[in-house]
Parts: sequence; C-alpha cells; structure tokens
Amino acid sequence: MLLRCRHHGPALLYTRRDLGLTTRLFRLYSSNTDTSPEKGITQASKDEGQRIVDPAPVYSETEAEAASANKEGSEDGSESKAPAGPRTRFICDQEPVVVHEMTHPLQSGKWYRIVPEAYEFKQTGTSHMNRVPSLAHGLERVLFNPGVHYLQDPNSGVYNFYPYIRNITQPDEFDYDKLTPYITSSKDSVLMGYARKLKKRFVGSTSSMTHVLSHLYFLVSANKGPDLSSLSMAFESMPERFTRGMRYPASIALRYHDGVYGIDADKSFDVKDSILSVLGKSMEKLLTSTPNEFERYKKENSWKVNTISEENYHYSEFDEFVLRSQLDCRDDRLPRRTFDLKTRGTLAVRMDINNYEKNKGYQILSQKGRLESFEREYYDMARSAFLKYNFQVRIGNMDGIFVAYHNTARMFGFQYISRGEMDRVIYGNEPTGNKAFRSVLILLGKILRSVTEKHPMKDLRVTFDGRKVEALEIWVEVIDDNSEEAFLRKYQEPGFLSTVKRIMKEAYLKPAPTQPSAADPLNTRDPFSQPPQEKYTKTPDEAPEDDSTADDYIDPEKEIFINTNEQITHFTLEMFSTVNGQDTDNSVTVKSKSDEWFINWRMTKSHKTQDELASTYRRLRLRQATYFERSAQDTPEKDLPFMLKMLRRISQRNMWRNEQPKGRVVVNRAIQPITTTPRPRRNSTPSLKRSGCPMFQNKGGRGSVSKKEPTDPAQMGRKSTKVIKTSTTKTRKKNAESDSSKNTDN
Repeated sequence: MLLRCRHHGPALLYTRRDLGLTTRLFRLYSSNTDTSPEKGITQASKDEGQRIVDPAPVYSETEAEAASANKEGSEDGSESKAPAGPRTRFICDQEPVVVHEMTHPLQSGKWYRIVPEAYEFKQTGTSHMNRVPSLAHGLERVLFNPGVHYLQDPNSGVYNFYPYIRNITQPDEFDYDKLTPYITSSKDSVLMGYARKLKKRFVGSTSSMTHVLSHLYFLVSANKGPDLSSLSMAFESMPERFTRGMRYPASIALRYHDGVYGIDADKSFDVKDSILSVLGKSMEKLLTSTPNEFERYKKENSWKVNTISEENYHYSEFDEFVLRSQLDCRDDRLPRRTFDLKTRGTLAVRMDINNYEKNKGYQILSQKGRLESFEREYYDMARSAFLKYNFQVRIGNMDGIFVAYHNTARMFGFQYISRGEMDRVIYGNEPTGNKAFRSVLILLGKILRSVTEKHPMKDLRVTFDGRKVEALEIWVEVIDDNSEEAFLRKYQEPGFLSTVKRIMKEAYLKPAPTQPSAADPLNTRDPFSQPPQEKYTKTPDEAPEDDSTADDYIDPEKEIFINTNEQITHFTLEMFSTVNGQDTDNSVTVKSKSDEWFINWRMTKSHKTQDELASTYRRLRLRQATYFERSAQDTPEKDLPFMLKMLRRISQRNMWRNEQPKGRVVVNRAIQPITTTPRPRRNSTPSLKRSGCPMFQNKGGRGSVSKKEPTDPAQMGRKSTKVIKTSTTKTRKKNAESDSSKNTDN
C-alpha cells in the first residue's frame, strides 16, 4: 500500500514502505522545531525557502540490512556483497531530500531533488524563421518518405536526384570566407543582451553544451544504452552502449561579462577543424542552393558574392539559461517547420580522419550489412551522435535532422530522421525524453551556479569526467589566458600530441609473435574476425580509461598546463531516481507523461590537498589531449590497428568508384515534387465530350457542358489550370465555342 501526498506548486511525491505497511511519509526535520502549516516543512526550512521531503525515512528490513552491511564493509576495508549505489548511500546517510526552490549556495553532501516540470521552455528574442533557406535539387521528397534514399540507384545507375550534387567540392576549391563566421556564445552581443534583459545567469549554444549534457544524461539514465533492436541480425553481437568518444571528459569555458557567463566549448587541445567539419559548411550551402548560386561561392567565382548573409538563430529561455540554436533549413509542411542539416562521413573516414585522402574510396553499396552499408552508418550514428543531435533539435525546437551520407569525395544518399525516431532509440519514448532533457538542463544550471558562486566574476574551465559508472566527477579551474597562451601554441605544433600519444601507446601495446600465413583478411567471411598473424592485445582506442600507467612514460607536469595559482575544486555528483514513489538506481523509462519521475542528487566537495588534486587533474587533462590526436599521416601501415588496415585496403580497392562514369546520365524524372495540397482529380466529362457522346452535345439538355468554365483551380484539371493563368475571359469563351464546334463536326 502506497501513500501519496502533494503540495501546491511543483508536484512532490515521496513514498516509503516498511514490511508492507504504509509508514508516515512526511516527518519533522527536528523535534525541537515548530511545524509550519504546510505538511512536512519545518519552520527553519520554510525560512530558507526550501522544502524537505522525508528527512527520517523508514525502509524495509532488507534495504536497511543491505545498507548497514555496505557501510560496515566500507569502514573496515572489507568487500561487501551489498550494492553500493547512490540510493544505498542515501539510506546509510539518512539525509533529507530538499526540493525546489533550492537556496544557494548548495550545501556539500546534502541531497536535493529535481522536478522536471518545474520550468518551461519559452521562445525569446527575434525570430529569423523567414530567412531560413529550404532544400534544393528536389531533396524535399526525402522529408516525407521514411528510410534511406539513394542518390544513384546501385542497380540501374539511374539518378533519383540531380547529378550535380554527386561530386563534393573540395576545401581548396571553395571560398569559406564568403560564409558567415561562427560566433561563440560569449562574444554574441545579442545573446548576452537577452540574458541581461531576462535576468538570466548563463548563455549557451547547442554546439558548446551538448557534450556536457550528454555526461549528465549518462548519470541520470544510469548509463542506459540506445535501442538498436530495429537493426538486422548482422549487428546482434555488436556493442550496444554509447561509444568511448561520447564518454571522454568534456570541458566548457565560462567567460564572465557584466553579470552573465557565456558557455563556450573548450578548444585547448582540439585546435584544428577536421575535414568533416570543414566540408560540412560547404555541403550545407550545396544542399540549400541551386547550382548557379553554389557556383558563385567557388574561389574562381567568389568575387561575384557582394554580401555575406546573416546567420539564422532561434533563442529560448529555460531556468538559468538563454539558449541559442542555429536554424539550417525549413519546410513549412513539417510539424515544427525547421530541421537540422547533418553531413555524415563514412566509417573509414571517421576512423582515420587525418588520412581521409587514403580512405575516401570507401563506398556505401547496400542497405544492410556490417560494412559498406547505410545500416552501418546508422548504427554508428545512434551510438555516437544521436544523443547530441537530439539535444540540439530540442534546444532549437526543430522537427528532426536531414542526413547526407558521403565519403568526402562523393555523395551516396539521404535520410530524414525525425525527433520522435531519435527519442525511441535513445530514451525509449517521447515522454521519457522530455523529462530527461529537462532534468539534465536544470541539473546543469544548479551545478554551474554553485561553481560560479565559489569563484565569482572569474573565467572558469569546468570539466566533467564520467569514468565512474555511479558518479560524475566535476573539476573547476580558474582560467589564466596569459600563462596558458604559450602552452596553447605548443599544443598546435605539428606532431606534438602525436608524440605524446606514441609514448603512451607503448604502455598498452604488446605485439604478439606473428605466424606466416597467406590468408587475406579481406576474404574472411566475417570482416571483423582477425587473422592469426594480426592478433594484438589492445589498441590505443581500447586502452583502459584509467591512464595511471601513462605516468611511467610521460611527465604530465612538463607537457600539460594547469593554473595552480588559483584553487582547483573537485566535486563528486551522485543521483538516483524516484518513479511513481519508488526509488531506483536503474535506468528509467516512463510509460506516459502523467508518470512522475524525480531526480535526487547531491554534490560532495573533495577535501584532498591541492597537490593531490593538481596531480589528478593533470592526468585528466592529459587524457583529453591525447584523445584528439589520431594516427599521423606518416604512420606506417604495419603500426596501424587491424580495423584501420582493413578499412584502408577496402578504400584503395574501390577508389575508382568515385569517378563519375562518362556517357549519358539518366535521371529519374517520373517522381513529381510533393505539393502542399493534394493533386486535383481529373473530371471524366471532357473525355466523354471529345468521344462524341450525343448526351453531352445537346445544348441546354441534361449533362450539357456550360460555356462558362469554373474559375477555381482546385475544381479543374492540370491543363485547365494553365489556361486560366495564361488567358483572359474572352479568350476562354472563344476557345470553348471553337472546341464545341469541332466536336459537333466530328
């Protein structure tokens, strides 16, 4: 039996069961304090503007014994069989849960609760909807037909869209200076102005916040992976969790300007744009421009571009934030009108991005399969990008994403993925996605506010590290731009980070003795099975995330800069969920929006010495630095992992396919553009009249054709519609009389 209780304002729900009997839900925080008129709230907490839920909870006998066994095991150093999740520690501590509105600064080690429905998204600022471009080249058909659409049919060679978009313009041919430059959140005066007007503390953009929000979602969802059950049996034994690239430490820079903090992505080590990000800018222009318009942006014709168009943004406010989202494309027939453009490089290009020239022969040849298929690209995208794409779509109130698949040399096909489809893959359904997204945004606002109150009016670097499964580590460093400038130049030197990673690589790689064999890995039935002579123990990407062994090969103090002149702060974030009154450490999927899902969380400050914190933080930054460095262009093929060797050989074998064959180009023109209104049905009367039927030739009789034709195009055929647009009333009457006389003569 469960007991439910609600307060006015944000809905509060908390239940406890003790041996099947209902226990009293709300209790006094202290027997010495007076009870306020509101149930469950003490006078002391009311004065502080806080609401305390169940400060002295009662649990079942099994839960209490498990918590006690875990606590005793941690005290004497012995291992305990009891689970040690955040909820178990919550039972041991017997701490109260404080609900909205939370006062600041937050107390270390105290439990707080997030109610997702406490805040609403509101559009703010000037809308740029009318300036957003639309798709060109007939690509709008993809928006209303689910699935992948080949640019060129692999069977017949017929083009389903205009062949002009097949070959991709290379970076040395396109003038990127004619495109609108990207402006970070901290330098966007319009965004800052909205924040000051609305009295908000933080401003951010989709590109700078999505990686951090992903780390918070991993903790909120208890590391729930995406749902890949819709894929074929070829991926049954493949990993289903999010990729390692999604889980590497994420850093943001908080730039303070006149009472507002701008959230920028930390680019300390990711100093150079990859080929995929560079090509993404020109390809977005290609997909939304006619051939004549796009030709003007090539270097040979760029002098014709006189003005640079402004970016189109969507501004919204939520809790502590004013958020900005770039609007790429629109179609008024979609429910939310706008959608995001995403250009997706193939598997071989992404795996070895510094050597994309050697891997651009990798093709997409089929719908299904582990390699060279659209299904493989969808599988990788669901594990590595869907979560970030979903956050961007939600912040910008967009309908979905339009994906263009390519290998940096040619285009293969297109696919439209709605927000609902991404919700089903990531969260399970839309109501779970709505609650999870609101929860992580509220949580990020509370964390950043607590951090900035400890270091007021300073530029800060906040790093989120999710190595631990049940907790998230948060590091705060005061940014010193002058002292860090010399190290930033060092990071940009060619080969610096690759040298660091090569030294670290020796800590993990242990080559096995080779055996002579003539087997070709490309001829194996399973493309992921390794031949005997290529066996290895671990690759750098498979190395354990705990890089403590790297200290034996490199001294972080000499290579990685951190500001030790200011205090370095370290927090540990823990949380568990309460769903319809039941606490759980497991992942949550609500059935409907009426289900109640609360997030209980606390931040605990570390009490280690500054020397210990600095040493651990340097190793963390070292892991960030070496992650961005891929295989160098001069890396011998024998030193590459087996997967990269196989992909490179496949690419070299199919490089000839990038060349467009000479001869006649056949385009499928049978598919008509999708119109807003349904195509009008043709009237059968004119055909009977032309056939000489006497019933339709008697003037004034039943079924006779009137000389005055209808003027509503919706009531006429396509041929009659053209006549109305190009002729006058008198001309139409003459044409009708002449047609009648001709039919009579016949």
